[in-house]
Amino acid sequence: MDYGNLFSKAWDIVWKNKFLILLGVLATLAGSGGGSGGSQGISTSGDDLGMWLPGQYHYDPSTPFQSVGLPVFSGLLILFVLAVFISIWALGVIARGGLISGADSISRGQSTTFAESFRAGWKKGWRLIGIGLLPAIPILGLVIVGIFGALNYSSSRVVMEAYEGVYQTPNAFIIIPVVALALGAFLVLALLRTFADRACMLEDTGIWGAYRRGAQVLGKNLGPALVLFVLQILVSIGIGLALFLPGILIALCCLLWPLLLFAQGTFAAFYSTLWTLAWNQWTGVPEVSAGS
Repeated sequence: MDYGNLFSKAWDIVWKNKFLILLGVLATLAGSGGGSGGSQGISTSGDDLGMWLPGQYHYDPSTPFQSVGLPVFSGLLILFVLAVFISIWALGVIARGGLISGADSISRGQSTTFAESFRAGWKKGWRLIGIGLLPAIPILGLVIVGIFGALNYSSSRVVMEAYEGVYQTPNAFIIIPVVALALGAFLVLALLRTFADRACMLEDTGIWGAYRRGAQVLGKNLGPALVLFVLQILVSIGIGLALFLPGILIALCCLLWPLLLFAQGTFAAFYSTLWTLAWNQWTGVPEVSAGS
């Protein structure tokens, strides 16, 4: 595989078809949409908690819903925020599919537009969403087990003391391998997602079929794929070092944030196109033109 030519073609496609950058911006927004919020310091002294103790809470029968308003509002707010984040993530998943479709069409010498590429991702949106959710299942399982374990611990101190005295060592030998297997499954599925997305978009496979096809293509081209992955990391490090100071300036000045989004969208489109071209080479799809 001529990696230099591959990088050159990918950049040529993106730069001559800048609607791919817009799709890259959408995909980038979805990828960074799960921001973490800092924990707020909450006092939990006895005086603060006194109003919630059953013996000290004074209920006014004239206003039966006096304690419902804040919980309901908080619940609705949480649901709204979750709906917004899920919508942004789904939009980014569809944009990822549009990037793959657009780069593939251009590499075949076909003309395409933002609307056509996005529509191609939209048509397979549910499958792409399923492909994107599958790597999260092992982590979600660990979270659910952890929540139930925490609830069990807090609900029965006596049982937990017995548990610690008798079963702590054997269960450690069970929990640690389970956690390792779940994390391993997550990493494998996350790596395969790049290939599964392209199997779905370019070969019209379903969710499970996309991962099977992706694993097949990766298995046959493991060496070139690893080299390409390492080259991508090295290029990213080089670009990051070159743009470190300008990046700080852009981050500090909100007026320059659109420029930051443009840069992130450009690199997202470039890397997506790079892997699409590699997929086409590995699966024997002929390339006609880099687009104009």
